[in-house]
Amino acid sequence: MLNFKEAPLEIYVPITSKEVNKVYRTNDLSTFKTLPGNRVPNLLHINRLIYSINKYGMKCNPILVNEELEVIDGQHRLEAAKSAGTYVYYIIVPGYTLTEVHTLNLNQKNWAKSDYMEGYANMGIDAYVKLREFALKNDDFSFINCLALCSNISCASNAYQSYQNREDKKPSNVFEEGTWVGKDFDLAQDWANKIRMIGTYYDGYNRSVFIKAFITLLYNDKFDFSEFMHKLRLQPSALVDCVNADQYRTVIEDIYNWRSRNKVNLRML
Repeated sequence: MLNFKEAPLEIYVPITSKEVNKVYRTNDLSTFKTLPGNRVPNLLHINRLIYSINKYGMKCNPILVNEELEVIDGQHRLEAAKSAGTYVYYIIVPGYTLTEVHTLNLNQKNWAKSDYMEGYANMGIDAYVKLREFALKNDDFSFINCLALCSNISCASNAYQSYQNREDKKPSNVFEEGTWVGKDFDLAQDWANKIRMIGTYYDGYNRSVFIKAFITLLYNDKFDFSEFMHKLRLQPSALVDCVNADQYRTVIEDIYNWRSRNKVNLRML
């Protein structure tokens, strides 16, 4: 039996309305729990809410919790209320889990892929833990590029979008669902190290479009990375920004074939 700290608010309900969930208010904020796997709160957002609460007071914008008083929606409001020393309104929705957290935030469009990574990594899911470690170690690459590298693919979108043969014919967001497994993390680190070496001669080495192009070359049996670096050292200003992966492959092919009798076609995928 739940022990509510304060009675629900008494409000007028039109006769045509149906009661679904009651709104409660409490000052005992320690009674609420963090749902395992939920994303890490954004301190900037919490500070903005603290400012609003201090200036305008706490408005009736209830947080959602399940029957275990685990926060489903409203982590930032709760943390801001703690800092401001005030109360919160809350609604209990029995049976809600991390699935509902993801659904609510997908609808609100405020969960980034890195938020899902943090949530699943905190739950101890191995692939997400390894991805987080990789992203921390390779912080000169964007998260989406780390995801592409750890998926061993050239287009990061394919890492978390998997079109499966389902009856509803809808895509399965495997990364958001927590079923992403990654591939060869050692290979991903080897690729990251090689791409980073290019940074000595090209500042745009960590651009997404460049990484997309370069991963396809690393898969190409005709491409010798050592040979490419040798040619790049001889032409240190030859690698320049391009608008798409195809243009990058053309530029890289020109560098690779410079002063070579046997030209290699690196543009064929």
